[in-house]
Order: sequence, then C-alpha cells, then structure tokens
Amino acid sequence: PVRIVIHHTRARLADPDGLSGKAAIDGLVENGILADDSAKQVTEVRHLQSKGREETTTIVIEIAD
Repeated sequence: PVRIVIHHTRARLADPDGLSGKAAIDGLVENGILADDSAKQVTEVRHLQSKGREETTTIVIEIAD
C-alpha cells in the first residue's frame, strides 16, 4: 500500500476542498513511480498547506511493506 502526502505552499491559502493532487498522482503513474492510482494501490492521500512567498508543491510517498 502507498500513502501520499501533498504539501502545498501558497501566498494565499486555498479552501481545503479546492486542493487537488490528481495531476501530480497521474504524473507519478505515467513516469512509472506508481504502478497505478487505484484504491488497492493508494490507500491514503492527504493534503496540507502553508503560507509562503513562493508557490510550491511537495509530494511525499510512503510505501508500506
């Protein structure tokens, strides 16, 4: 199982229901980092955000044995 944490840094915080990591997760699948993005493979996706001057996105992937 894989758990994914996506940390967004933004100048202006977004509404929590407006955060999405779909494009990032699709990119992980397309580049072979994840086999697929099914519920069997990815058991959890969390979004965090903080204020900052530069907008960045950090993705942490935890793979459990």
